[in-house]
Amino acid sequence: MGNEIETDRSVALTIIIPVFNEEGNILLLHERLTKTLQELGQTYELLFIDDGSRDGSFERLKALYGQDPTVRVVRFVRNFGQQTAVTAGFRYARGKSVVLIDADLQTQPEEIPLLLQKLEDGFDIVYGVRQRRRDPIWRRVGSWAMSHILFRITGIDIPDSASGFIAMDRRLVDSINLYQEKSRYLSGHFAWLSYGRWASIPVTHAARTAGQTKYSLAKLVELTLNFVCNFTTTPLRFASFAGGALFSLSLLVFLGLMLTRLAQWSGRTPVWEVAVLIAAMGVFTGFQLLFTGILGEYVARIFTEVKQRPPFAVREILDHAKEESSSSD
Repeated sequence: MGNEIETDRSVALTIIIPVFNEEGNILLLHERLTKTLQELGQTYELLFIDDGSRDGSFERLKALYGQDPTVRVVRFVRNFGQQTAVTAGFRYARGKSVVLIDADLQTQPEEIPLLLQKLEDGFDIVYGVRQRRRDPIWRRVGSWAMSHILFRITGIDIPDSASGFIAMDRRLVDSINLYQEKSRYLSGHFAWLSYGRWASIPVTHAARTAGQTKYSLAKLVELTLNFVCNFTTTPLRFASFAGGALFSLSLLVFLGLMLTRLAQWSGRTPVWEVAVLIAAMGVFTGFQLLFTGILGEYVARIFTEVKQRPPFAVREILDHAKEESSSSD
């Protein structure tokens, strides 16, 4: 399973919550979400995507499903990563509006109405921009650098790119569901598809109440590569320009050595000439390996796409509506 797209639009609002080893946060998150959404006075559903949790997260979700008819649970067969979990959430969401929130309680469920109020002004997407972030310093610096550098490379502006707290219009969700890339950076899709029709509001960012962050430096680098490779060919062009520059430099070095040999400059020994050649070869070889790696990143994504594997596999779905439909049949 992994290619289903929900067509039922029976609720006004879907809250998508990716979950991976968050058993310590789930009950409190559900309590705060329920209180906030009931005060809104509109129909809603809580769509939990269990991304292959290895702790007691699914047991907690299953218990909530038995108690609360607004809860739906999609359980993966294994961990596929947050980007894939969010992708599944978009495909299974029934709401006319969709809110994405992390399960770690670092963003506040009580601020969901602020995002929805801004969304009603006609925007496709509203970002919750975190104030006074409580993440480790390396993550804050990495997120800031990634947002600004990638804007320079691609021209796509992603406010607070690591944020997992957003509200989206149904039309944007349907547009995102049309795209089938296996290696994803969803913030890039958000920015690319909502160009000029997005807004942001400041939101509170709290420390984790339980569990550990799931984003390592390696995952942030992987997301950056996915974004760059999916939205621009600039690195390939840069490789071509750098190759031409290195060729010109190498040619100049070669000609300089030949002139040195012919002129028999004093103070220049064969050892010096060999050292220059070795250094030039080292630089040239290093750049070759670097740009082979860049090319490999693109080729690897082509390889992933042509295999035509589904982006995720579902182990089970807990859905009250489908159970009622089956029992009536």
